[in-house]
Amino acid sequence: MANAMPSLALRCLGPPAVLVGGREARSDVLWRKHVALLGYLALSPGYSRTRAHLIGLLWAERPEEKARRSLNEAVRLLRAALGTERLLTIGETLQLNALDLDVDVLWFESLCGDARLDALELLRGDFLEGFHVDDAPAFDTWMESQRTRIRDAATRLVVARAEEQLAVNRYVEARALAGRALVLNAYSELALSLNMRSAALEGDAAGALASYHGFVAILERDLGERPSEALSGLAERIRAGKWHRRGDRKVTAEPLVGRRDGHAQIFGKLERLSRDGATCLVITGDPGSGRTRLLDACHERLALAGATIATARILETDHDAPWSTLRSLMRGGLLEAAGVPATDHVGMRVLASLVPELAARVEPLGAPDVAQVADAFASLLGAVAEQHPVGLLIDDAQWADGATLAVLRAVWSRAREAPLVLVLTIETGADLSAESRALVGAVGREIPGTHVPLEPLTGEETVALTAALAPWCSAPVERDRLARRVAHESGGNPFLAVTLLRDLDQAAAPPHNEARPEWPRPGATYDSTLPILISEPVRAAIVARVAKLDEDSTAVLRAASVAGEELHAALLGEVSGLPGARVDAALDRLERERFVGFDGERYAFSGRLLPAVIESECMQAGGRHRLRERYIAALAARDDIDSRLLRARLLEAERRPEAFEAAVAVTEQALALRAQRIAGIAIRLAERAARADPARLAQLEPLRHPRQ
Repeated sequence: MANAMPSLALRCLGPPAVLVGGREARSDVLWRKHVALLGYLALSPGYSRTRAHLIGLLWAERPEEKARRSLNEAVRLLRAALGTERLLTIGETLQLNALDLDVDVLWFESLCGDARLDALELLRGDFLEGFHVDDAPAFDTWMESQRTRIRDAATRLVVARAEEQLAVNRYVEARALAGRALVLNAYSELALSLNMRSAALEGDAAGALASYHGFVAILERDLGERPSEALSGLAERIRAGKWHRRGDRKVTAEPLVGRRDGHAQIFGKLERLSRDGATCLVITGDPGSGRTRLLDACHERLALAGATIATARILETDHDAPWSTLRSLMRGGLLEAAGVPATDHVGMRVLASLVPELAARVEPLGAPDVAQVADAFASLLGAVAEQHPVGLLIDDAQWADGATLAVLRAVWSRAREAPLVLVLTIETGADLSAESRALVGAVGREIPGTHVPLEPLTGEETVALTAALAPWCSAPVERDRLARRVAHESGGNPFLAVTLLRDLDQAAAPPHNEARPEWPRPGATYDSTLPILISEPVRAAIVARVAKLDEDSTAVLRAASVAGEELHAALLGEVSGLPGARVDAALDRLERERFVGFDGERYAFSGRLLPAVIESECMQAGGRHRLRERYIAALAARDDIDSRLLRARLLEAERRPEAFEAAVAVTEQALALRAQRIAGIAIRLAERAARADPARLAQLEPLRHPRQ
């Protein structure tokens, strides 16, 4: 019959409840042993158990004959209330029919398996909270094991999500989740460690230590125990503050915003170092893309976790100096590392032949080859890793010497189980040595690890960066407008974006209690003049990038910078004097080096800061004059509005007398075409070209307020 078996819902997470057909079950279903029987069958393999097993669980205190009668009576009453097909007898087995069966514990387990945090919404309390069955100790034992299992599953779920948040630098969210895990399991050291590290990375060392002391008090009060050495060591590192990145080089403290996937890969690998074993991370990016900043973050994460760290920042002059990188790593943190004395004696002698500081400890051994050094270095790293995980961090690894890179590849190819991480930063497009290519190419194949390219910041990431560095710009509309302008100026380059925002913050600080001026103005996001001078660090960084280019690329870049943001290949050839093929080759290189981008139709500079700095810093006044004059002549025969606007701008820059008439003509053409933005630019250009002449300024009035 269709109504022989209504739906059945069992609510076991919290105070127990039974719903039959969507309504609360009648009183005889809610008898404790009946609820226990239903809950136990619902969570048993195949929803079934033998009758003998169920008797031993719920009626073990009764004689067998009475116990069997009690089970049979329970089954009779439940069938009468739940439907004749809900409890099936199969031989000596009793089975709960799963049709139209809803068990919150099973939903919880399914959601946990999918790592869905909404599984926690099902937790109304402990498993069968407040529930007890008299004279059924086996059931009580099972119930306690279920409570522990469910709490552990919930804790693992929350801790895993907290680790994900910590890996993408969302410290507040990670900290909150770790706190939630501690509510589920007040004795979880993993949850407390996440809480403390999140707080420390957020900058709240006091909060991290307060959490630790509270945890210690709970352990002593409830269990009479002390925290592990690992947790105590973390507290001591936070207290001492020595995990912060130190050094002669000033660390840029910009926030690590955006690049969620890349950060998750990198920091996730670091979190799992002790569990997963050796790994290699290769971070590639343009100058200013944040490679060094990300390497510093790796240093802090590893130091906070108690790892032994060795760092090396390689110079271009080191490239041809054999073993220079190895010596830098030894001096950068390995020489005094705990465990070094346990290095194989012969290996120590091999290394002493390359590192003068070791020669004072042991007698050097001849002139070793790469294989001997690889064995020796593997022995040293293995000895150090017996004490703590080891991180080797190499900045600008494109300049590392080939011999050291060959050794690193050999060591990481075979040291699969040891907690070793090698992090390399490499400039995009760098001319790599054969050893560099071999090491990088082995990552992800013979060497466990991953490549993380640092792409320009997206618009969303620039908004997040603006929110972090421009808190004074609190209105969402103003913040979004500022972020769009910052993206336009920087081309998504993090260094340029951060420097610009900081310079704006300092320059825009109002005197006394005056309000900050709104910039950029509404309706002039891309056209309003920067309210600051371009800072020296930005100028130096761009000039250094230009200095690495070949002669043709530099010539094209200089010519393009005079014309503004967009690049026209044919016009560039005419102005620079280079044949078309050489202009094309130069544009290809400039695109690879991310000076310019191509949108499918035309080239444009990757941010307006680039042409502004290149025009002012990478050529003399005479060179700018010659290029402008060539442009003016080349554009004279063109009648499209963009060419005419560029020509008028260059005429005004050269203070040519015809600049005013040229700008007025462009304004009139733009108004006729209803190109309001170009008309506004041309009007402002004409105002400058008027040189405060009253008659000329009066001539512009009808153009400012044209009749519709």
